[in-house]
Amino acid sequence: MTAASGQEGVKLAAENLIDVVVTDYEMPGMDGEAVAIAVKSLHPRVPVVLFSGSSLVSARALRVVDACCDKAGSRNQLSSTIYRMLQKKRSRGLQPPPVSRASDVEHRTVA
Repeated sequence: MTAASGQEGVKLAAENLIDVVVTDYEMPGMDGEAVAIAVKSLHPRVPVVLFSGSSLVSARALRVVDACCDKAGSRNQLSSTIYRMLQKKRSRGLQPPPVSRASDVEHRTVA
């Protein structure tokens, strides 16, 4: 799923089953920290990955999310992080669809 804003992303998360959320940090209206807090209140076990190029990410935001990836890094880093979050979720007994490699993950971007 793709959302045009943090608010829309949270609404989509509330209306759908999700395996992982990837969000930017600096967004108008609702930043990535607020998105992570809202998603965690809806789905406490859903991993949230902060994908940002900002050097201004707050320490609190880093405590709320499960992982952080720099936009300046490679797309492989983001894919690997998403894959790791799905594997971690699976190891907790929560069953996302099985994948054999990161490129097999169907994704729809939320916020």
